[in-house]
Amino acid sequence: MVQEYTKFGLLVEEGARALAPKDEGNLEDTINAEKARIIDEGVEVEVGVGSVYGLRRHEEPPRMGKYPKYERGAKFPNYYINGLGARTRSKPGWRGEKPGRKYLQRAVELVVDDFVEMNERILQRIMEGRR
Repeated sequence: MVQEYTKFGLLVEEGARALAPKDEGNLEDTINAEKARIIDEGVEVEVGVGSVYGLRRHEEPPRMGKYPKYERGAKFPNYYINGLGARTRSKPGWRGEKPGRKYLQRAVELVVDDFVEMNERILQRIMEGRR
C-alpha cells in the first residue's frame, strides 16, 4: 500500500506542477509529494505547496482584463490576460486541462480513476497474498 500510494502522490505532484501557473517558475519547484505512510488503520500521502505565493495563486480569484508586467525596468503590455500570464498561457495542458488557478485541486480531480484503479490493484494483491 505504501508503495502504491507513494506512486499515486507523485502522479498528483506531476499534475499539480503541470497545471500550476508559471511566471518565474519557482512555484512549480515548491510542489512536492511526501512518501506515503501508514497512520492508524489507513494510509496517508501528502501533496502540498511550500509557499504562501502558491496558496495565493491557488485560491485568489483571477483579475479579469489585460494588464502589463513590469520586470527589471521593462514594461510588457497585455502580459496578463484574465489572471493568466503569457508563460502560463503558453504552458502545455495536462490531461485536457490548462494551467491556472486551483491547480492542486484540479490535479486531484483528474486522477480519480487512477485512484480507483490503484485501490483495486492493492486489493487484488492482498487477496492473492502478495506484497
